[in-house]
Amino acid sequence: MRRGMLVLLAAVAAGRLAAQAPALPVVNAGVPRGFTLGGMVGFANEDADGGTGYGVIANYGFRRFGIGGYVSRVGGSNFGGYNSVGGSLTAKVLGGPLVPVAVNLQAGVGYFGAAAQDASEERYRRWHVPVGLGISWTIPRPVIALKPWIAPRLDYVRTSTDAPDPLADPVPGGATPVITTVDSSTEFGLSGGITFGLINGIGIDVAIDKVFARGSAPKPAVFGVGLHYTFK
Repeated sequence: MRRGMLVLLAAVAAGRLAAQAPALPVVNAGVPRGFTLGGMVGFANEDADGGTGYGVIANYGFRRFGIGGYVSRVGGSNFGGYNSVGGSLTAKVLGGPLVPVAVNLQAGVGYFGAAAQDASEERYRRWHVPVGLGISWTIPRPVIALKPWIAPRLDYVRTSTDAPDPLADPVPGGATPVITTVDSSTEFGLSGGITFGLINGIGIDVAIDKVFARGSAPKPAVFGVGLHYTFK
């Protein structure tokens, strides 16, 4: 009975993690032109485990393809502070230099591992794979260019939970036996935002992200603000 309760509690905790990139929105605003380096601050609701995320993001675009990566630090969440890494590939399928509307496909992957604040011996590891479509359009202005975008996607999340097994016999060396449970889910996600591009290569990014989980499952949401510079 105790073993069953432990597994059940671990599965519930894993379900809370089945959200999105920790405290940062999934940005799918098109293929960048050249090399772009920037940062973003994100704020997550309680269903996304709360906390504030700080990310450093790099992207490189060549013709119709782009590659990107990020490293981030999350603080103040239900799991305290932890680091996360990830990357993405983007391909433009519609649109050209003289066409203001662009459609692209994007696939990404992210990973983090963390221990719960209220159960320091429990360990969580999560892989997040978002795959979706991005639609963006550019509105030119004399000093600043506006680029709104919207990106529906499918989110696949796989979470592993290691929890101490109170019924197991001690093993030589003092190691604590653990029970490992694995939870996976696929949900619909939607992100969108707007980029304000200045003529000197500086851009300001504003984005919001939400996962539409089925039934009574948590509904994670994240709001992010960022700054980037494009090297041309």
